[in-house]
Amino acid sequence: MDKIEKYRNTIKKILFDYYEMTNAEITKSKEVEASDRLAFDEERDQYIWFRFGWDGKKQIQHIIMYLCIKNSKIWVEEDATNLCIVDDLLSAGIPQTDIVLGFHHPSKRGFTEFATA
Repeated sequence: MDKIEKYRNTIKKILFDYYEMTNAEITKSKEVEASDRLAFDEERDQYIWFRFGWDGKKQIQHIIMYLCIKNSKIWVEEDATNLCIVDDLLSAGIPQTDIVLGFHHPSKRGFTEFATA
């Protein structure tokens, strides 16, 4: 399996596991009519986990996690959880040099031990 295919499979597995773990919690609530959804675009290497629905009269549209693969690196663009996807990527064998913390401003990325771009 080549590197990019490994990265795609790793991202999909982690997001699916998170989705399975947390989606059951959402459906238990009777006050919130919302569901989590996964969207994988492997042709463009975009991977999104988002929540959509209603909380009473307020519409919910929320990106929970967004990752992409650019220039052979995994970019973590959004992580609105306390699940620590970066730790799971590292545990799956993805090197720090291939993970970009895209949620940090480019000028701040150099202060981490991860890739800058």
